[in-house]
Amino acid sequence: MSAVRTLSLALAWAFSVHAQADYLPDPKAAEAALWASPSVAQARGDYAAQSLRSRSLQQGRDEWKLDAEIDQRRIQTPPSDNFAEWGLALSRPIRMPARAEADRTLAGALNAHAEASLGEALHESGRQLLTLWFDWLNQASQSSQWQAQRQLAEQQLATVNARIRLGEAPRTERINAEAALAQIRLQQQQSATRLQQARSRLLAQFPTLPLTEETTLPPPTEPGFQGSADHYAEAVLEHNHELFRARRQADVLQAEARKLAQHRSVDPTVGVFYRNEMGGNEHVLGLGVGLTLPGGARRTDQEAAEQLATTAQSAAIQLEQRLRQEARADFETATAQVENWQQAGRAAQALTEAARLAARAYDLGEGSLDQVLLNRRLALDGQLMAQQTQLDALAANARLQLDSHQLWPLDVDADSAHAHP
Repeated sequence: MSAVRTLSLALAWAFSVHAQADYLPDPKAAEAALWASPSVAQARGDYAAQSLRSRSLQQGRDEWKLDAEIDQRRIQTPPSDNFAEWGLALSRPIRMPARAEADRTLAGALNAHAEASLGEALHESGRQLLTLWFDWLNQASQSSQWQAQRQLAEQQLATVNARIRLGEAPRTERINAEAALAQIRLQQQQSATRLQQARSRLLAQFPTLPLTEETTLPPPTEPGFQGSADHYAEAVLEHNHELFRARRQADVLQAEARKLAQHRSVDPTVGVFYRNEMGGNEHVLGLGVGLTLPGGARRTDQEAAEQLATTAQSAAIQLEQRLRQEARADFETATAQVENWQQAGRAAQALTEAARLAARAYDLGEGSLDQVLLNRRLALDGQLMAQQTQLDALAANARLQLDSHQLWPLDVDADSAHAHP
């Protein structure tokens, strides 16, 4: 195979404009890997625990209280006597309807906050998966490039040896060709090491994710969303779990403030009691009512909760503004990445053509080996740069789809939270 043919195959991997293979993980495999990730597993545990706490809050935490007493009655006046006496009392605080409603509201807010936290953990795991995945793709593509360059260097060394045997080139050119081949072999080994490290990092976080070494990269395309950063920002905010969690946190604090406001009222306690007195000669059965009078601490607690709720609402508004700006910036970056890839591709093709012409001239006895090696190195740098910009553009577009929930299922509800292992 000629050097030109080998170089053409290497470029075809990086600049294929008709690639049909999917370069992203299978959606079902990705969804399973995300739900099995450590951070999501912890968030699922927190969600399950919060569901139990909310259930107890809805049922009420007021419990029955049983009191028992025993005493000795001593009568000093004649006829003096001693009597053993005892008594039992059963009582329970009464949760008023307004307080019960406040507790149910707080329980629902806590559940919604835990659900939003689980969704945020799922989303962050998706971002981490994309980062590790594209790092692995980048190292795989570079390894492929260095392998192709090694084949070119070996063929170049064979051409130099042939010319030396024919007396058409000095022996010093063999040294230069061997040095170039040695450098490329070193780069290939280092690239293989980086590829293995990237693979290990990916599988360490997502061990169930299947990896396919033969991945063809498609050409990056302009972001969708009607070509508007504003449309994309709206799509992101519609599904952003970080914003949901901030809003649910404000709801929780507001619900706590309402609950504390209800606790500023009098707490009634109702119970029954029985007393056995005078050694069993007297029996007392009665109904008891107790009232807990609230103090200033309850008012202070309510005011603190209201202040925290107001602060949380302001933080959620500021977060929405920041996320909107970040979404617009991400959209504009993804658009610019496509233009960068197109420019880098044109530069790489020009450098590759220059390298081809230099190699062709050398084969015909014109030019020098140094010029061939220099042009080939420049062409390789151009190819690696174009390859990197291609991956950057694909990664940016994938991030847009992920953040707008168009890549993998990231929405969470109570059923899905308990359905996944």
